[in-house]
Amino acid sequence: MSELVVSPQWAVLDGETLQGTILVLGESDTGKSTLARYLFQEIARRGMRPAYLDSDMGQSTLGLPATLNLALAQDAGDDEFPPGGPRASFFVGAITPRGHMLPTLVGCKRLQDRALALGAQAIVVDTNGLVERAQGGKALKEWKIELLAPALVIALQRGSEMEPILWPLRRDGRVRLLDFRVSPQAVRRSREQRIARRRECLAAYVRQARQHVVAMNRIAVYDLEYMAPSALLALQDDEGFCLGLGVVQEVDRGAGSIALRSPLPGMDRVASIRFGPVRWDLSREIEL
Repeated sequence: MSELVVSPQWAVLDGETLQGTILVLGESDTGKSTLARYLFQEIARRGMRPAYLDSDMGQSTLGLPATLNLALAQDAGDDEFPPGGPRASFFVGAITPRGHMLPTLVGCKRLQDRALALGAQAIVVDTNGLVERAQGGKALKEWKIELLAPALVIALQRGSEMEPILWPLRRDGRVRLLDFRVSPQAVRRSREQRIARRRECLAAYVRQARQHVVAMNRIAVYDLEYMAPSALLALQDDEGFCLGLGVVQEVDRGAGSIALRSPLPGMDRVASIRFGPVRWDLSREIEL
């Protein structure tokens, strides 16, 4: 990982502040992931065991596209990043929360609960960059705050773009709010760069894949409306967490089976499959 550039604004983040669930908000390319990593490591350096909850399914720090991801420090005081402790993943199935806000919120809550069950003493939540009211970003962030009940919300903004979300929080005694300006060192990435990063991540993952054939009458299958050749899917454990991703090669409706490719070594732990709207061309290694 690259070295962190620490903003002088962050000096107000003391040990008393860095407790409970901490939510980092901001548009894309405002430095949210950098700040979230700093928070994680500062909490660890204070002798606690933090968790990092990555809720950006389009540009994930910890996992694969279309998933939300959690990682805990190995032990209290361990500031290694990415964290080397227990992990969990939740499949949303899309690379944006638009049109998928309910599974996005459910996934965040499931991962928060998992972090607490695994012994996390503080949870840093890195959010996606959707904040525009017209696209549902305002509602998504407001209800994420209600659901996760953070002790602290930290907002990064260039101007006043976050104010529709922040204005009521400034008057809500249930949560502490800190408002930081975006660092001039925050790097903007183009749409093409974002697509390329997702493509490289998925391509590298799927290249490791082997073929599996799954009988649909022996397993729970969700979101059948997305089932088709090239569909991205999640192979899930008995708690609904994602063990790995796969790509459909062929659907044999007569035999009731799905041929898929996934790096997962076997199907013994797979209790369910969930399809998503993302399509992946195995031969050309591109999103369709």
